[in-house]
Amino acid sequence: MDNKKMICLDLDNTLILSDKTHIEAYNRALNYFGYEKYDQHCLIKLFGRPKIEIANVLMPEKNLKEQKEFLKMHDKFLTTRTYKYAKKVKGVDFVLKKLKKHYIIAVVSNTVHESIIYLLKGSKLNPNYFDLVLGSDEVKNSKPCPDEILKAKKLLHHKPEYMVGDSIYDLIAAKKAKVNGIGVLTGHHSKKEMMMYKPVVVLKSIADLPKFLKIG
Repeated sequence: MDNKKMICLDLDNTLILSDKTHIEAYNRALNYFGYEKYDQHCLIKLFGRPKIEIANVLMPEKNLKEQKEFLKMHDKFLTTRTYKYAKKVKGVDFVLKKLKKHYIIAVVSNTVHESIIYLLKGSKLNPNYFDLVLGSDEVKNSKPCPDEILKAKKLLHHKPEYMVGDSIYDLIAAKKAKVNGIGVLTGHHSKKEMMMYKPVVVLKSIADLPKFLKIG
């Protein structure tokens, strides 16, 4: 492992397609608390932000404690019902097998750890590809803060060479952590939006990563 470089990967819409998973979980949670469903197109625009910011948009009149309870209900619905909607990004297994030969791989996500495990299960993505999985509940501040990347660095004793993600928040976190950012267009931010944060490259999807990294 010591001879390998390190790479951090986002999960949602980078390795797996999870919009439906989260949309259903959020709307079930809203219904549980007596709210109407939130328009899915508006909800998608919030994805990638810290979850507490999403809760503040969906339930602005509630206090922090109540918003956290709402997020716990989202996680409960995800881990018991909606995780099954997660799908792998095309070609992700091929990519991870190649990466594994050359890199220490850490997943750093704004999803809580338990939900990550269920999303991997639902998408049938093998967790053994990863040397570390870090969720938002395992750091003080989630992306766009750099805490997840910095904790991965500390735990794996390597400085990440790249942070790969589908949102501007991944790229902001990379910049704050002084790590090279790589954008992928399988989420909801355009290439133009991503280029504002000076990534080293924006790829169509994770499937293009081995070619960029020149690994066989």
